[in-house]
Amino acid sequence: MVSFCGRRGSGRTLRETVLESSPVLALLNQSFISSWSLVKELEDLQADEKNPDLSQKARLHLEQYSFPVEMMVVLPNGTVVHHINANNFLDQTSVKPEEDELGMGFSFSGGFEDPSTSTYVRFLKEGLDKAKTYL
Repeated sequence: MVSFCGRRGSGRTLRETVLESSPVLALLNQSFISSWSLVKELEDLQADEKNPDLSQKARLHLEQYSFPVEMMVVLPNGTVVHHINANNFLDQTSVKPEEDELGMGFSFSGGFEDPSTSTYVRFLKEGLDKAKTYL
């Protein structure tokens, strides 16, 4: 599952860019269940003593959350196997290869012209690879 956690109104940039990309949508539809959770909803679920399983899963999401939006690849049991904050994601997509002075290796390869699409597809594929160690 790929999950987005955020505050109300957060994530508009993601919804209007990478989440409208055909290659991203194809990968999400093929390998993920995609969801969006508001932090307030997760906090309420975490506090719900009547449903300890759901409370535990909400807690695992909140442990990885950083403002404003956190993108996560999560197993059905709630284990977060990969995540990135939206601000860090946007920072990565703004680095042009010729400006990569620190050698961070941000590559926009994979046949995508848009760096955010390339970076998000890479994020999803890394999440799938990391999930294999749990399965």
